[in-house]
Amino acid sequence: MLRQYRSSLLRWALPLLAGVAPVAPAAPALGQQSELSQFDEAVFFFGGRFHQDWFGTSLQPWRLAWDDTWIAGAGYQRTLVDWHDWRLGAEVGVAGRFSGDGASGEVWGGLFARYDGLVLFDTLRISPAWTTGLSVTSGSQGWEGERMDSWGEFEPVLIYLGAELNVSLVGQPQWESFVRVHHRSGGYGVIADIDASNAITGGIRYKF
Repeated sequence: MLRQYRSSLLRWALPLLAGVAPVAPAAPALGQQSELSQFDEAVFFFGGRFHQDWFGTSLQPWRLAWDDTWIAGAGYQRTLVDWHDWRLGAEVGVAGRFSGDGASGEVWGGLFARYDGLVLFDTLRISPAWTTGLSVTSGSQGWEGERMDSWGEFEPVLIYLGAELNVSLVGQPQWESFVRVHHRSGGYGVIADIDASNAITGGIRYKF
């Protein structure tokens, strides 16, 4: 027993005397980040056109009845939670909306979620994203104006949804292009019983 104790003591004492501490097994890493974690802010610019159909129909552009109303805008995003290939964050944006019967301004803000783990041929990254928040406009025109008239009053504050598909090169992750459905509605009666407007937009984003 004494011999075993002395042998164990020497096995730990000798490395310490030599200035080398015994190496303990490494704990498993949790919440690892990806190579995109260095980019936690972004600015984006976009433009597009409204249509007269519903949010779900936006996924079938060949079926859309286009409205003579256009949108151009910009926004800022900040990542708040970064876990593996998932990003959760906040977004704010501003846009102008233009039609033959007038123009209006829009400001929105919300939370976004995106997934960056889909990479094709080690070259192309496809990133779906979704933004939910509130939108405020200074007025309505085009098809949205007609829907407001049918509802009976102008609703400046509505639910904002942004369904987005991003495409970027693995070798240039700070730049990406995207297509987004820019949507305003009452949220099935949460604010109002109205599907106000839907636009198909395209843009570019710079991450830093």
